[in-house]
Amino acid sequence: MRFTSAAACLILLALMSGCTYDDLETIGSPVDCDVFDVSYGQDILPLVADNCQGCHSGSTPSAGVAFEEHADIALFAEGMLDRMDREPGDDLLMPQSGKLDSCSIVRFSAWIDAGKPNN
Repeated sequence: MRFTSAAACLILLALMSGCTYDDLETIGSPVDCDVFDVSYGQDILPLVADNCQGCHSGSTPSAGVAFEEHADIALFAEGMLDRMDREPGDDLLMPQSGKLDSCSIVRFSAWIDAGKPNN
């Protein structure tokens, strides 16, 4: 069987289109993962409250680091992101209960990229 260059291009394009993420859990649903207007109050604080403050709050926070105020979360944001974005099984992955969904991690990163506003 012989292919013309046009047919070969079509086959190549068809194969390349298969190289996309089909698993929305891996990348987050486009509807549920809006990173254009990430808000500290609406997105970041609830994420930290649900996943970090169990250990990092109160009078004796884990590692002596509390994540209760915007200033503290902003100060440690890059380190928090590093801990959130580790592979499952990594001893440094936080929270210890397991890796957060990718959308949460992307939102946290977008908040950092936006300058960590207290909005």
